[in-house]
Amino acid sequence: MCKYLFVYGSLMEGFFNYDSYLKGKILERKIARTRGKLYHLVDKGYPAMINGEDYVYGELILIKDFYKVLKQLDRLENFFGNNNNNNEYNRVVKNVEVLDDNTIRKAYVYMYNCKDIKRLTDKNIYIPYGNWKKYIKNINKNAV
Repeated sequence: MCKYLFVYGSLMEGFFNYDSYLKGKILERKIARTRGKLYHLVDKGYPAMINGEDYVYGELILIKDFYKVLKQLDRLENFFGNNNNNNEYNRVVKNVEVLDDNTIRKAYVYMYNCKDIKRLTDKNIYIPYGNWKKYIKNINKNAV
């Protein structure tokens, strides 16, 4: 059974949802990556990963009270169950590579439930280097 979660957006340490949902609950954190394609959702202010061959960078985390926290995260990510068309994000299991030792671990990942790829790509910002944290830091640096 999968006990890891890969986060690549607002649930990473230092971002707004980390404090509300994960602070004080992390048993292990590793910098990691997985395959996908990353966008910044302009109208929402957070990222969306869809299937793709790019690398998407984030954190692989092990959480205390994993399934209790996962239920809270499901609500945050608007995940209502497998194969539910109302999901904003689908929770799937993916292979995730830990960067410090190159091991592969299975982890839950919230993937964007893209119903209209043209709208996603036309109205949002593609992040070709797959790192939302770096993207946000660059935006904030350029805003000053």
